[in-house]
Amino acid sequence: MKKTFIRIFFLVLAFVFMAAVVLSINVEMNIKIRRKANEILRPYEVVSMQPKVYFVGDEGIYEEPNSTILMDHYDEGERAFISLSWIVSEGITYHVDYDNNQINIVSDKHYISIDSNGNMNVDDQQSENTIEWFLVDDIAYISYDDLIKSEQLESFGIEMREVTENGNIVYENLWHERKTIEIDDDVFLMSDEESLAAYNENRYALNFLYDLKNIFLKEPVVHELKKETVIIEQVSDSTLKVISGDNYVGYIATSENQEFDVLTSPRVVNEDSLFIYDDPIILTWEAVYSYNPNTENILPMKGVNVLSPTWYELTDSNGNVSSKVSTDYIGWADSQNIELWVLVSNAFDIDRTHEFLHDAKARKYFIDFMISEAKRYGFEGINIDFENVYLEDKDALTHFVNEFKWHTKNHGLVLSMDVTIMGGSDNWSKCYDHAKLGKIVDFMIVMTYDEYWASSPVSGPVASYDWVYKHTLLLTEVVKPEKLILGLPTYTRVWRERPSTTIANVMITKSSAIGMEAQNNLIEKYELVPIWDDVDKLYYATFFEEDALVKMWIENAETLSIRSDIVNQLDLAGVGVWRRGYETQDVWDAIYDTLY
Repeated sequence: MKKTFIRIFFLVLAFVFMAAVVLSINVEMNIKIRRKANEILRPYEVVSMQPKVYFVGDEGIYEEPNSTILMDHYDEGERAFISLSWIVSEGITYHVDYDNNQINIVSDKHYISIDSNGNMNVDDQQSENTIEWFLVDDIAYISYDDLIKSEQLESFGIEMREVTENGNIVYENLWHERKTIEIDDDVFLMSDEESLAAYNENRYALNFLYDLKNIFLKEPVVHELKKETVIIEQVSDSTLKVISGDNYVGYIATSENQEFDVLTSPRVVNEDSLFIYDDPIILTWEAVYSYNPNTENILPMKGVNVLSPTWYELTDSNGNVSSKVSTDYIGWADSQNIELWVLVSNAFDIDRTHEFLHDAKARKYFIDFMISEAKRYGFEGINIDFENVYLEDKDALTHFVNEFKWHTKNHGLVLSMDVTIMGGSDNWSKCYDHAKLGKIVDFMIVMTYDEYWASSPVSGPVASYDWVYKHTLLLTEVVKPEKLILGLPTYTRVWRERPSTTIANVMITKSSAIGMEAQNNLIEKYELVPIWDDVDKLYYATFFEEDALVKMWIENAETLSIRSDIVNQLDLAGVGVWRRGYETQDVWDAIYDTLY
């Protein structure tokens, strides 16, 4: 008996040893055995999740914060609602006027306005259909069912999946990219990231056998995925959020070298400019402050084919606009075969602009007025110069420009917009959505000057070559080069530096802007010999004037010619020169010879 026991013991020991050897070599079998043991000894329970509303778009899988309200609407009458924010994609913008209870939506195909009663105006025509909508915490929700009836849904790319037994409502924007993967093996879809982490920690471990409480612990499982294609969002290096084909939502672990596929639907956005110029655009602004210039005194400007007089300005938040239009100037420009893209500004009033951008009636009044002025006087285009805008109004500004473009396109007018470089300060640079605006406007004029601005604490050039080239190149990555017009300054800043009388070892810097003739007079007066700065591609001069050290980075025909060549290098549309009257006559010849 004792010998039999010993034999059995050694046979078991030999079997365990051999099994250990085999499992150490055969990793796949090892994993399968551990997984099977884990499943037998640690059962998982399938939990029922509260139905929610989900949206799938560029940002991944979005759980609607007001799901309960939307689900209530659906449960009460099978009325499905979507958030307006989900429709935003290339060429599509919207704005909610909370004071007037009005929604405006603009795409490259339609201009839609919906009032508080759901009455809908499409492309300036009253629609027979109405659209129900409501607000929750300033978020607008619009009836999906009404959109289907109105046949405008196709423009927005929103599609609602069929509701399955789990009750989740899932929307996709077909114009957005969605990532997918193929599930090759049965996988548990866990309810949350914490459950997935616990599942992964114990999946291949057997030490839970010594912890009795773990034997009875059940991890919550939402669903067991079979072989299928699922939409995913990568929430971390090891975790994927998943929507299955039948609308189950949960979390799974990502595999090493996991390859994603991208779903997207073809959509042609009509962003191409209606206006094609055979020759490079050479635009210059006509700065009109108190009165218009005497056209008899305007010298020839070789190659200039567009003028932008600063005639119009937003005067209040209701959309009223002041005008300094000159019929004499219009007649002269026509005789010179020069197009007029009249400039309209926001007077750089940040608070007035904020109120205006959020008032649908004010925007409509403003746009209607500018269109009527253009048709009345025969302008070829309108140049928007809205500067000093709150960063929080970035989307509202983009929507306003999209509204404007819908009208200018229908009236055959060029719409251009002046913007600063990307980056910079919130209210002067980051307030522009360069990528979206670049798809909306016909031409974007980048104001590549004031690198060192009027109140800069340190002195420097108005526009150094590397600074201009670098920021223009960055813009070409988000805006088609053929839509970009390069800004050139015909002024320089005279910097005067004096020692601070209150702070040790600090210079107080002040500047003033002068035109090229005044600049040349200073050079002659002080008998300066400017030196060439090969980095900035500018001439530099410095001298003492009473108690101040004076510095100038000099602009002339040569320096502007060098920067104009960036148009050729990057295949831009042309140049925009600020401003006429500051230049010397040879500037026009230099720019023309560079571009032609």
